[in-house]
Amino acid sequence: MPRRGLVAAIGMAELFYAAAGALPLILGLGLKVQEIAPDNKEAVLGLVAALGGVATVISNPLSGHLSDRTTSRYGMRRPWILGGSLLGLAGLLLLALAGSIALVAVGWMVAVTGYQAMVAGLTATVVDQFPAERRVRVAGVFSMCNMLGVVPAMALSQMFKGELPLQFAICGGLAVTAAGVLCALLPDRRLDPAERRPVNVRSLASALLVLPRHARDYRLLWVQRLLVSIGFALISSYSLYYLQSRIGMPTAEAVALVGLTTIASTLLSGLFAYLGGRWSARIGKGRPFVLWATAILGVTLLLKATTASVGVVVVVAIISGAATGVYYAVDLGLVTQVLPDERDAGRYLGAFAMAKHLPSAVAPALAPVLLGLGSDPFAEGPNYFVLFSACGLLTLAAAPLVNLLRNVR
Repeated sequence: MPRRGLVAAIGMAELFYAAAGALPLILGLGLKVQEIAPDNKEAVLGLVAALGGVATVISNPLSGHLSDRTTSRYGMRRPWILGGSLLGLAGLLLLALAGSIALVAVGWMVAVTGYQAMVAGLTATVVDQFPAERRVRVAGVFSMCNMLGVVPAMALSQMFKGELPLQFAICGGLAVTAAGVLCALLPDRRLDPAERRPVNVRSLASALLVLPRHARDYRLLWVQRLLVSIGFALISSYSLYYLQSRIGMPTAEAVALVGLTTIASTLLSGLFAYLGGRWSARIGKGRPFVLWATAILGVTLLLKATTASVGVVVVVAIISGAATGVYYAVDLGLVTQVLPDERDAGRYLGAFAMAKHLPSAVAPALAPVLLGLGSDPFAEGPNYFVLFSACGLLTLAAAPLVNLLRNVR
């Protein structure tokens, strides 16, 4: 029986994990790269970000796989949650104090590896500690805190402007503290060495084999998560440029609108992740929530592809923020119920996270190609009609897959 306060402790650990990962991405990496390599900052930042993306894709499923086989006297997940937070803090400090681009890249990869180990342990606790019927509700809290992680990150970036080491030290320290509190409350299972399955090259390679033949529902959820993530990865960096090119907004106004819509969308995502998880758990159905949230996300992308209105941008941000919260919360809850083998919860949930992270490492190279195809029928400049239409259609293609699920409602 989970201890009182365990859900809140998991949520706080997830909140500060997300904040520690978001803070460098908001400004920290860009400022550090600009400080060291001002004449080539765009290319250098792209390389550093890409290396971090590769580390993310690999470290999460491998950490999850290894945590499934951890026989520590402190439990299976505790060493990865607390150890990952400490490694992440070390990476952030190395990044903040780096005097060369090589050390910036190493620091960011160390931080990413640590925080992906932490979140692999966190996600697996949802399966370890809660019965299937409660997991969607817990996943709602988990997803809400993940989405709201950007709030403390933005607050720290504004409170301590120009003091990057202090920003990173506080944010990373909060993640370590939250991890420590969770580990103190967590009734973690101790794996008997006699029950431990072997760790070798074959087992590590299998951790990256994400589509087992005997798990149809898991495969379907993995593919639909991949399609949705590709769509959003393609446009994630283009909000500012879209407003400038499609709508013709001055830079200052476009920056202000991006900031406003980002905050509103993030807060709504967090709220609806919580509400969606609770409602889905209450009625005992998850598929309709994922189906309609995915369809709404696809339609909003097509709407942005075919209009040039500030009002539409604001409305889309509000609607898609709410739909995103519902989607990620309930989708995560569903996949915890159809894992191929719950003894390998860390491995399979890490592989599921790969479906979200992998497009971020690939899509940025594809987006410029789509923007260069033909001409935008709604404005001069890059073809945002093709880019947003492709994203919308990919997202809509993911919706019907949910109806093919057999073992969840």
